[in-house]
Amino acid sequence: MINIKLKKNKPIYLLKKWITLQWNNIPLIDRWLFGEIIPPILFGISAFTVLSLSLGEALDLIRQIITSNLPIINAIEVLIYKLPGYLVISFPMATLLGCLIAFSKLSSNSEIKALHSLGVSRRRIICAAMIIGSIMTIITFIFNISLVPYGNMKAFYGLKDGLNSEQIQENITYSEFNNRENLKTLFFAKTYQFKDNSMNDITIVDFSTERQNSLIVAEKGYWNKEGNNLKLINGSISLPNSEISSNIINFEEYSYTLSHAPFDIAKLPKNSNNMTLNQAINARNLYKLSGNKKEERRLKVRIQEKLTVPISCLVFSIIGSSLAIRQANVRGNGEFLSFGISIVLIFIYYSISFIFSAFGVSGILNPIIASWIPIGLFVISSEYLIREQI
Repeated sequence: MINIKLKKNKPIYLLKKWITLQWNNIPLIDRWLFGEIIPPILFGISAFTVLSLSLGEALDLIRQIITSNLPIINAIEVLIYKLPGYLVISFPMATLLGCLIAFSKLSSNSEIKALHSLGVSRRRIICAAMIIGSIMTIITFIFNISLVPYGNMKAFYGLKDGLNSEQIQENITYSEFNNRENLKTLFFAKTYQFKDNSMNDITIVDFSTERQNSLIVAEKGYWNKEGNNLKLINGSISLPNSEISSNIINFEEYSYTLSHAPFDIAKLPKNSNNMTLNQAINARNLYKLSGNKKEERRLKVRIQEKLTVPISCLVFSIIGSSLAIRQANVRGNGEFLSFGISIVLIFIYYSISFIFSAFGVSGILNPIIASWIPIGLFVISSEYLIREQI
């Protein structure tokens, strides 16, 4: 009989040994609670992702396949690239559902009462949920600032290729305001060409002169580095209130004084949800320089939402576990009740977030304060639930 000793892969072996050692160092109560919480969270991620992806993207892609002859391969590619964005939506909801299901089950089986009789406080019990909520917060943050913008842009290009569209980005709109927040310049271009850094079908409405406004139309425009201005090609200048005989002036080339901001904005995603954190900050700074206060406030709110969405995982883990512990008398159909409660809480949270987001964009509240109020309200509610149980 020949004994054959298989060589162990040392790095993998050491990694497994380290993970096992770290896992064994975790208190037994937390390991037990992790085992109760993680499975329903994974179920929630799967359920909410499939539901939101089907209703939010799959139906639209099916319509594109039927009406616009979008190739099925491109549709599948778009669906895969859109997946991270829907996972970010699912993570907070799944965390809430997982904590509700796990702790409702423990409460209905009197296991929470047993732990409490042994001297384990309810704050200590929900520590496991808070740890998982913190991990979900980190994962959601990474997805939200990197994978989601990348995936959405790849999906955008994939859809354009599938529909045989040559246009990369459409309808670049830019506004400049004076110190009194009055509109000074309204800039519009139909498309932006990345290859030669130019714009087509440009329209500019100039309000800089109070007595004489002007309308400038050009076939093409590009940035003139030497003159630090916008060079317009083949167009006309209309002076509606002009006293001269001809109020339309045609030109082959015309230099218009304008900042480089329209070209910078054209390179950014139109939807702020598709921007990385750095892109959103750059866009906010561009709108701040242009004097566009409304767009600046909107970007401030969106930047804060890139932080509040991940943090909601931690908040939902606290309020979900705290609320479920109170349901000690619930027996049978606990999962269905937990699912219903999670839907109600999610609806309440996103309704409050939508309202205060609108307040922040409109200027009724400071954008930063408006973005964090929903989180603050749920944290206060969680603390109230915990104190009521003590």
